[in-house]
Amino acid sequence: MYRVVIVIGMAVAGMIFPLNGVLLAAGNQCLDASVSAVGKPSSIGELARANAFFTWKSVVKAKHGDDYAAWSAATERQLSCVDLMAGENKGKWECTRIARPCKSTKSIISASPSCKELVTIAYGARKRSELAAKAEAENGWALLAKRTHGDDWALWESAKDKSVDCKKKTKYSYQCVAQAFACQ
Repeated sequence: MYRVVIVIGMAVAGMIFPLNGVLLAAGNQCLDASVSAVGKPSSIGELARANAFFTWKSVVKAKHGDDYAAWSAATERQLSCVDLMAGENKGKWECTRIARPCKSTKSIISASPSCKELVTIAYGARKRSELAAKAEAENGWALLAKRTHGDDWALWESAKDKSVDCKKKTKYSYQCVAQAFACQ
């Protein structure tokens, strides 16, 4: 039995300093241990990722309170999805989110843009060149962000924590996936 696994890691830049069982990372107070949560399987990959997101938030909120339940404030964020190939969930995706919860200490005078807490992830169509596939993924991300959040959130240039991962799919084609937090 083979299983396909997709792992998406999201690093948060910033120095980390230990302080009495809480870490200070990029202006945030973080817990010592990461929290892992497995979402309900779904035949739709985006829904499986969202299920893991809401499960992670729920687990963190129940154990540590609302102040630590923001995925965007967490550090060491990881998302892994498995294509279940057997059993009652055959053909469905099951995703796990792991992150170290942090209590955000956002400044009241902050001039930073407003960003969504849920990362938007979109695949682009296969293209002959990696550059064209990358542009396709970024356009797909913008369309998904527009459909999900509205016109004001659909600019790739305004997004936070952007990444585009490209893979050669066949001898003559590439496919990329773009992910970022939609921001205004």
